[in-house]
Amino acid sequence: MTGRQTATRPLPATQATTGRVITRQRARTAVLPAACWASTRAVLLLFTYNVIPYISHGDIVGDVKTYNRWSQAFTSGHFPLHDPVWQYPPGASVVIALPRIVRGVTELSYYSTFYAMALLADLITFLLVVYRCWYTAERNTGTAVAKRPINYTGAWVYVVAIFVLGPIVYGRYDIIVAMTAAFALVVTTSSAAWTWRLRGMAIGLGAVVKLWPAALAVGLPKRVDGRRALLWAGIAAVLPTLALAATLPGAFGFLAGQQDRGLEVESVLATPFLIARHLGYPGAIRHQYGAFEITGPGIGAVLICCEVLTVAGFAWLLWWRRRADLVPGRWSTALYYDAALTAVMIAIVTSRVLSPQYLVWVVALIALCLTLPNSALTGPCWLLLGAISLTQIEFPLLFSRLVHGGRWAPWFVTGRNLMLVAATLWAVRLLRRAVAPEGVSSAP
Repeated sequence: MTGRQTATRPLPATQATTGRVITRQRARTAVLPAACWASTRAVLLLFTYNVIPYISHGDIVGDVKTYNRWSQAFTSGHFPLHDPVWQYPPGASVVIALPRIVRGVTELSYYSTFYAMALLADLITFLLVVYRCWYTAERNTGTAVAKRPINYTGAWVYVVAIFVLGPIVYGRYDIIVAMTAAFALVVTTSSAAWTWRLRGMAIGLGAVVKLWPAALAVGLPKRVDGRRALLWAGIAAVLPTLALAATLPGAFGFLAGQQDRGLEVESVLATPFLIARHLGYPGAIRHQYGAFEITGPGIGAVLICCEVLTVAGFAWLLWWRRRADLVPGRWSTALYYDAALTAVMIAIVTSRVLSPQYLVWVVALIALCLTLPNSALTGPCWLLLGAISLTQIEFPLLFSRLVHGGRWAPWFVTGRNLMLVAATLWAVRLLRRAVAPEGVSSAP
């Protein structure tokens, strides 16, 4: 698929018949992953509604209660300016207010509407991963009809990884942002220009809702396609932000809240202090800004270190982009996905906050990388999946012990965080070494 022409003539009858056969073949091969998605999501919903007792049901519904309270402010015409927990970009108001708006039509509760939105976003992301599996198989066989079984590793990984993260996935709006990011990576049309416009718009809209999708821009191709995507990302980010700022006072109040945040206990740079508490470190844990933060001597310096590391990490990414062969003919989809995953992981491990739902961000990126046989980050992806599989044990099972000074919980979190750091450094090394092979097509 070159992406430069737009087909206007109807397909001959033989081609149309072949297309229907291909569709049926693909549908049959995808039945098992789809059935697994449906069954695991049914279990997550049973946990979410407390039909099956969960470790801590309050940890699922807690944020949704907050969203419900905020939605009243949004529908009243303002941001929750005096709520210190509000620390999200302006576009989050649309996602959070939507269940209340829909509720007026469906008469469902805010909670049920929000869970339905999260489930729908999960389904769309799964379908995008499946589509990428199909598209990869089609390109690798050199014909529209697959001559070998489609590799659904990415789809299986997505199904399992979301399940092992637990029902918290449906109690936060991060899955909706992950869907937007997956769309920005996968969407492909018959026109290359519209492909990159749509990808850019998805990146921009995702950044307005939660900042991290902006990191996807690191892997955009250079020259015309990349500039087109960046232009439309800027349009999609700026126009909604200005519209929200003009209609809802306090659109930029989240910036001050983010600046005032402390060192959250689950973050990478907090783990040495958790262990030091057992060795006499006079630190304490307090609850503020909707998170548990560690306080004590040296924390201020660590907060500055977090910012320095984040800046250094993204400075390296910009250096890599400047030196990388991302021009047409050398750029590849694998580089696009690999750079996106690496950028998001750098943002996570250097952040002063590392909530469990942050790992929802990387699940779709991991799954999409594993749909491509030429991805350089296969090893880091599997290591990240190992860290993800431990997260539900860390939160909510061991979280109370972590906060109240349990003996083993800090070591468990340390091990999980070391896996995240190791995967990130490994990804950085592999991305630096990755070079698109000669003759790689620049097709989306």
